[in-house]
Amino acid sequence: MSSSPSVAIIIVSRNRKDLVTRSVEHFRNDSFANKDILVVECGTEVSNLSEFNTICYTDDDFKGKCFGHNVGLNYLNMQKTYDYYLFCMNDVFVEDKTDFIQEMIDVMQENPRLAMMSPAEHGAQYPGAIPQDKGLRPVTTSDYLMLFIRGEVVSKYGFLNHTFKYCWGAIHEYTYQLYSDGWFAAYYDFLTYHHLGGTTYGNKSTKTIPREEYIANAKRFAAEYFVEHYGEDWDEKFWETASREHDIEHNTYAAHRKYWERG
Repeated sequence: MSSSPSVAIIIVSRNRKDLVTRSVEHFRNDSFANKDILVVECGTEVSNLSEFNTICYTDDDFKGKCFGHNVGLNYLNMQKTYDYYLFCMNDVFVEDKTDFIQEMIDVMQENPRLAMMSPAEHGAQYPGAIPQDKGLRPVTTSDYLMLFIRGEVVSKYGFLNHTFKYCWGAIHEYTYQLYSDGWFAAYYDFLTYHHLGGTTYGNKSTKTIPREEYIANAKRFAAEYFVEHYGEDWDEKFWETASREHDIEHNTYAAHRKYWERG
């Protein structure tokens, strides 16, 4: 009998013990057994650490969630590798299922060039995130909330670029790398999550900058980064690469570039 695939779940949090506790219990209650849950506390104060804390580092300026997830991944890499990785925030919960990890594994195994997938979200504003009852839908990007990634992909490409302090744009660069090498990313309609939202930036308990300042900084960084690193036509280049072999409904490369550059 073949052994069950291994899954690492990496949760990032900052000063939200309540959400960490809820998130860990959420994943513990899933029926899939061969999983390890890692909590990364990004500058969390000692008084706000939960019993589930695994890694905690000082981060007064808050380097962001991409940085935190990479800290967690580097920590795991020093010990072992996994067949699959689930990178998630502390305020995202899969709805109405207790076997969702196995379901995501099944989808990966049925689609050998699927690098990264995300559950859908009812009522979401992110392009393509609302479930459509189509199953697996290739996308340019998905919201950076709960990303299930094949271990082979993580071994080669790592995770989202940690220099994206405000996260916006990091997944655009990552999916471009994936599509360039013949992989694809997708939303999966038959799993949905509930996202609480507004639990980090602008929340007094997390001691972060106001949300308005965060949005302005995120836009400015992303707008400048892609032109500097990929040229003035970066969004056209990214879209041509992603859509070459896949029917993709939303071009978030172009849409988000327009949004970022509005300032």
